[in-house]
Order: sequence, then C-alpha cells, then structure tokens
Amino acid sequence: MGRIRKKIVKLPEHCATVGEYEKSPWWKAKSTALLEDKGCKCAICGRMRWKWLTRAKRWKRMLRFSVHHITYVRAGHENPEDLVTLCNLCHTTSHELLRYRNISTMYEKLAKIIEKYFHYDGIDTFTPW
Repeated sequence: MGRIRKKIVKLPEHCATVGEYEKSPWWKAKSTALLEDKGCKCAICGRMRWKWLTRAKRWKRMLRFSVHHITYVRAGHENPEDLVTLCNLCHTTSHELLRYRNISTMYEKLAKIIEKYFHYDGIDTFTPW
C-alpha cells in the first residue's frame, strides 16, 4: 500500500477583498474540514449535517451547510469563535432578514436576534496578513 500524501495548502499572499479570500484554496480547505466533522450542526436551528445509517454502516450527508464568518478581523488566522456553521436555509434566511430589517418592526426584532451570528465589521477590503 502506497503512502498517502497530505495536500499542502499555502496561506494566500494577499487578498484585496473578502471574496478573493473566500475563493482561495486556504479557505476552501479550512471550511471543508469544518463541514466534514460528523458532529457538525447548524448554530441556529440545531439540525445535523450528517446522519449515521445503521444498516449501511456509513455516514450520509443530509443537508447542505456553509461556514459563515462572524468577523473578518483575523481572516486567514481565524479562531473557532470567528466562524459558525449554518444550514443553507438558516444562512439564506438570516441574510434576507438583515436585508429587509427596515420593512417593519417585526423584521427589525428578528434582525437583532440574527446579528448575534452575523457581525459585519464594515470592511469591504482588508489586509489580513
């Protein structure tokens, strides 16, 4: 049996925007590692991403998830508390609630709850390294 090689992903030299950083191989490897954890669950609704199939004796991915930055202050060197895993339904709904917060007081109240998970530092560009 041959030796298994580890894939080495280098920290990007410089990313001018958050979008560039989130397209980098560094971020892809980091977020994939979080999502492949079999204990991965949504921070808002609590649904699990993976389910153990007893008869098949294997794990099955049940939901699509994404890793969301709570803050970009330490982008590239994120601490676990800087990231949160969310199912795609909660992730999309949260962005919509924040977008429509000025429609009514109900949306405003819901947006305040969601802001616990969605902080924005007001930066469009950053230099994390």
